[in-house]
Amino acid sequence: MSAEEERIKQMVDDILKNAKIEADKILADAKAQTKEIQQRGQNAAEKEKNIILETESKKVTETEKQQIASINLLARREILQKKEEEIKIVFGLAETELKNFHKKAAYTKVLEAFIIEGGTAIVGGAISIKTRKGDATKIKDLASIAKAITKACGNKCTLKISKETIDAMGGVILQTEDETITIDNTFEARLEQKYRIIRTEVANILFG
Repeated sequence: MSAEEERIKQMVDDILKNAKIEADKILADAKAQTKEIQQRGQNAAEKEKNIILETESKKVTETEKQQIASINLLARREILQKKEEEIKIVFGLAETELKNFHKKAAYTKVLEAFIIEGGTAIVGGAISIKTRKGDATKIKDLASIAKAITKACGNKCTLKISKETIDAMGGVILQTEDETITIDNTFEARLEQKYRIIRTEVANILFG
């Protein structure tokens, strides 16, 4: 991939990167709130312990321990729900930006970069490219793109545009001739991948 293609592709990646930066702020907030929950649980346990020591007539029962754990779990779930809503807002803004990206002059280079990236991941061979309706005409030099893939993966590559179109904001879907391997390089797929990673990180912080 040339420096120019890499720069153009970076424009899309920057949109996703900005979404992740905002999501990371949400993660940091989740960590702080989780710590607060843990502290509240510890304080509750310490208070209970002091009562026991003072009265010497009461023992902490399993039921009481479960009640404290249940309160903590409920609080964590409420935070998770709130953080998910915040993350969805962040990624919703990124989605809005990506929906209009196909109108930019740089979009053609993005398509080429996505094809090279996906074709290299497939390791060349005969590859079919599925595009949005109207995007096929923006991919002007399949031979040069195939050559770039061949050079990148070391295996001869041939490309053709599929008659089948895709319903997507942008990007492409690549498929081997025997249909055993599919690479989804659409904007939606990239956005969803980032969203799943961030959501999992939040859940791990709260429940891990």
